[in-house]
Amino acid sequence: MTKYSSQNIFRFYFITDDAAPTLTPMEQVRIALDAGATLIQYRNKSFDLARYPEAHAIRHLCRRRATPFIVNDHVLLAKALDADGVHLGQEDASPALVRDIMGREALVGLSVSNLKELAASDPAHCDYIGTGPIFATGTKADAKAVRGLSGLRKMVLAASPLPVVGIGGITAENAPDCFRQGAAGVAVISCISRSASPEEAARRFAAACAWQGGDPHVIP
Repeated sequence: MTKYSSQNIFRFYFITDDAAPTLTPMEQVRIALDAGATLIQYRNKSFDLARYPEAHAIRHLCRRRATPFIVNDHVLLAKALDADGVHLGQEDASPALVRDIMGREALVGLSVSNLKELAASDPAHCDYIGTGPIFATGTKADAKAVRGLSGLRKMVLAASPLPVVGIGGITAENAPDCFRQGAAGVAVISCISRSASPEEAARRFAAACAWQGGDPHVIP
């Protein structure tokens, strides 16, 4: 469906934090890319047109670094930016409509917190599923109940063959546990954007996401 056929693009999935106290989204993305992030999501729940130059600059940087760039929620913003795709929540437009707008090769992701939501969703037009929170997190005020590693494993099995990305409270220390449950990737926000040493945190996270070959989401 998408030109990004390799599931390795989900391995180190960085999401911008518009409320980070010390780093702008552009600074966050630069740090994440320097460390080896494999996919960037621009997320700003209160986006307005004054932020367009920021989003455009991040899109340009990702293009220069040959790293996929997607937009959270805002489909028309993604289209205007010529983004590589969109990530949708349960309350957003349907994946089928977004596929029509963005095109056949766009990356379309869908947040699914539990198996009930998965059963009620139409993943036929999606390229991957995002699920969580896997661990407790303070980044998202509207975060749902913690799913835990067992919940992640169940989602991987139920969503197959779509790759699953875990999110919520993921750090360099617990990321390997997510991969052991079959996750194709892990998404991170605050452990980098709000770290006392973001560059070091990003390098440690990248090392935890290192892929040694084989199928990146086979369950042992």
